[in-house]
Amino acid sequence: MRVRRHPGNIRRMLASRLKQVAVAKPILMATLAEVGKVCGKPTCRCRRGFKHRACQLTFQDQGKTRALYVPVDFTEEVRSWIAEYHKLQRLLREISDLSLMLVRSHAQERKRRRGRS
Repeated sequence: MRVRRHPGNIRRMLASRLKQVAVAKPILMATLAEVGKVCGKPTCRCRRGFKHRACQLTFQDQGKTRALYVPVDFTEEVRSWIAEYHKLQRLLREISDLSLMLVRSHAQERKRRRGRS
């Protein structure tokens, strides 16, 4: 799906998707990793081993693993989106398990009824 990169369009599409899913936050199926980076300054302390903190978002895009830089001040919000995905995934797993239990109990009840007749 191609989306024009205007923030208004992206926010509008995001809002419509959130209404369909019925969650309060955006959901992100990705992994956030903290990595150490070396800058270009020759006298910086990162050259001596004290690397700068940077965060990378790793995700799947059309079957390929992609990485994206996340600014440090934005990492907590991105982490909450990833946590929301895991929470929704857990909830869907529970719903699926309960549905499966319902199907199994229905089949067992039918067997019991046939045995009594």
